Amino acid sequence: MAEASIKSRGRLVAAMLAGSWHHSPKAVECIASELEEIAPLLLKSGAAALCWWRIRGSNLRTASVAEEFHQAYRLNTLQAALHQQTIERTIALLRSAGIEPILVKGWAIARLYPEQGLRHYGDIDLCVRPRQFMDAENAVRNMSEQYKVDLHCGFEKFGGGDFDEIYARTELIRVGETDVRVLSAEDHLRVLSIHMLREGAWRPLWLCDVAVAVESRSEDFNWNQSLGKNRRWSNWVNSALRLAHELIGADINSTPADEKLKPLPHWLVPAILKEWESLSPSMRQRHRAPMASYWRYPSGVLAGFRHRWPNPIEATISVKGSFNGLPRFPFQLGSYLARSAKFASRLPKLLREKAEGSRQKAQDSKY
Repeated sequence: MAEASIKSRGRLVAAMLAGSWHHSPKAVECIASELEEIAPLLLKSGAAALCWWRIRGSNLRTASVAEEFHQAYRLNTLQAALHQQTIERTIALLRSAGIEPILVKGWAIARLYPEQGLRHYGDIDLCVRPRQFMDAENAVRNMSEQYKVDLHCGFEKFGGGDFDEIYARTELIRVGETDVRVLSAEDHLRVLSIHMLREGAWRPLWLCDVAVAVESRSEDFNWNQSLGKNRRWSNWVNSALRLAHELIGADINSTPADEKLKPLPHWLVPAILKEWESLSPSMRQRHRAPMASYWRYPSGVLAGFRHRWPNPIEATISVKGSFNGLPRFPFQLGSYLARSAKFASRLPKLLREKAEGSRQKAQDSKY
């Protein structure tokens, strides 16, 4: 397929999702053949239910792929109930161990969509105090739940920040029969923005989350609290908001991002569209298996390193850089070398484990 055609798929995905989180989305300007072309991308990225919400009142609802989108919406609705039950059980388990977790992303943002079935559900993301992280891991280790619990040590993965300060701004919301602690709207917008960028923005659903968060803010939303005194945070969040506006039409009027009318870096939107138009985004390939698993099969080591070459968005966050017009290759190289050094530091242990495994296998074969 020609390059121009390949690029158009990313734009089609963006156009299909524009405003899809609204109670009454605008009529979609798309023909059935275009919808069929991007259907696999929407289904794999978790955005199919939003697509159904967008086309349900149009002629496209009779398209051959529309029922797959409708089924994704039904499945999300069912998963929302199961997800909620797991959240309640997990929170109760952690509290019994004296740990008060903070729920982020996932259900915490899904509740702001018009219906819970519009958002795909994955892991249950919980942030805990760093000093309680190991206890929290031990508490959930033997859980036999359908959904994986993804514990985070403080907020380091989401740009950092003092846990106690962030905790002081949290609020309790009712989930079934349980009061669950979630971030303030200001902190959650920052976490959603940084998470989306840190993961290379490969999933369009995450940009919809940013759009929902900014459009649902209250009149007294505190931007100084959201952006803090950290210029890096300000650059990252404003970049995420500008992307949400440019790609999927999020309303960013009266936000700091709206005041900064400088164009986005020339490389940023193309990098995202490249991820959105691929059935195998760079980050999805990276998560197929940990790098350590490739060591058992040396022929796969090169493939493992190749899959771990960061896209320019992920690399920028990884090295704590800013989104600007500078070339991204130095950022990507720096991020890649840092990851490689981390893996190299673990190599002696991996070699010992491999040697021990070989000795044990040889010993077992004698019997």
